[in-house]
Amino acid sequence: MPNSQSSVVSARLPISVCIVAHNEQENIVRTLRSVVGWAAQVVVLDCESSDATAALAEANGAEVHHGPNNYPEANKNHCFHYAREEWILIVDADEVIPERVKQEVEKVISTNLAHTGFRLPRRNFYFGTPLMYGGNYPDRQLRLFRRGKGSYPGKGYHETLDIDGTVGNLTEPFDHFTYPTFEEWFKEFNRYTRYEAEVYQKQGIPITKWAIWKYMILRPLRRWFKRLFLKQGIRDGVPGVLAATFDLMTKVVGFGRYWEMTKNKKG
Repeated sequence: MPNSQSSVVSARLPISVCIVAHNEQENIVRTLRSVVGWAAQVVVLDCESSDATAALAEANGAEVHHGPNNYPEANKNHCFHYAREEWILIVDADEVIPERVKQEVEKVISTNLAHTGFRLPRRNFYFGTPLMYGGNYPDRQLRLFRRGKGSYPGKGYHETLDIDGTVGNLTEPFDHFTYPTFEEWFKEFNRYTRYEAEVYQKQGIPITKWAIWKYMILRPLRRWFKRLFLKQGIRDGVPGVLAATFDLMTKVVGFGRYWEMTKNKKG
């Protein structure tokens, strides 16, 4: 049972917006203002936040539930259990659904007879600047689906939603406000490099000269060059260079953390 709950005023569409949040007091209000009053139900699953996330969510029209802070995709599966409407729209706590997206979603769920799910283009903002090159756009995300027809494997980060049925594509982008400051940038860097190390550990990759060359030099540099030059990420200016470099650093340091884990285990 939820510890706090409030009804959505002026609900119209048969959509349950599902939002997972952990210490998102800086973002949650902006996100909720873009969906409360539009969807029939807005659910926030608060995952062990130590800030005012849950209180702000309740005060701004969301139905608040609480759960453990597991992998993001496992948390989303948990959040789906509280959805009551015919359709589910997954929204992260640092994302916003613009009016044009809402209009397109409203149209498709009222006329769609073929698809079980839909991908939406996502526009990623890096330090306040939208990234339009470097493979960062349209960044299609499978976020809209019929309730009971979709779930995540729930084993790690950046999983794809499994859909029982066919998937269509929408055209209007929603907005993702990632890394507004370097403080957030380094916080996420720590999380992603730790996850990279865990992936290498599960794969049991031996620490050899070839592995070092492959995972710390060849692959990261190839991805960096491809994003900046072949996919023209340089056209996004400083944010574009930072995005490609964040990816490179994550790969290099992720393998370095795996090496550290292996060394400590042997010790």
